[in-house]
Amino acid sequence: MRITTCLALSLLFAYSLQAQPTFSVSATEVWKIAPHTEPDVEGHITITNLTNQTQTIRWTRTEVSITQGCYSQVCDLNLCYTPPVSTRTFDMQPYESGTIIMHFLNYDSIVGAEAVIRLKLTNENQPSDSTVVTFLFTSPLSGAHQPLPAAIVKAYPNPTTDGFWLAQADEVRAVRVLTLSGHQVGRWVATPGQYYSLAEQPTGIYLIVLEDALGRAFQALEVARR
Repeated sequence: MRITTCLALSLLFAYSLQAQPTFSVSATEVWKIAPHTEPDVEGHITITNLTNQTQTIRWTRTEVSITQGCYSQVCDLNLCYTPPVSTRTFDMQPYESGTIIMHFLNYDSIVGAEAVIRLKLTNENQPSDSTVVTFLFTSPLSGAHQPLPAAIVKAYPNPTTDGFWLAQADEVRAVRVLTLSGHQVGRWVATPGQYYSLAEQPTGIYLIVLEDALGRAFQALEVARR
């Protein structure tokens, strides 16, 4: 009995270690105003190795939505990669911190250009340890330079079985629902207390893009439908 108990405790301890996050990021949502007069707008996050061991991190970029003629590129702790490169790995030394940069490139000065870009970070040594950062690049539109609304909106319930409500959504005027491949499957004019149905969509992860009164995307949320 004592051996069985010790074995169970050992397995529980090993599981708890496995479940601990091995790295952290400074933000899971980054939003930047991207005027068409700036050919390269950067979004930054800081990533930190929380352990006393070297960790190998893989990043995978998905351009959920991006204006035609614009591009994105990732700079990790090792190198800056060209726009066609969508995934790479890099090593982090024990307790090391560093910066990852997402570039939004608009070399043709396209008016109204914008992008929603998803960056998934996964520990290759512990694949269950992953996180997603959403980068939102928004055009100021028509010379309007008002600050973007605060990104404080919450979607609930999340996960959901068929839809969601929004909380702290006073600034939201339109709601768009995108698949992770960038296909728009829903759009609503927002009203107080509205329920946004995903009942006709298959199970999976959806990106909820929120727009303000000027039509600017100011926040992107992930909602899981189960």
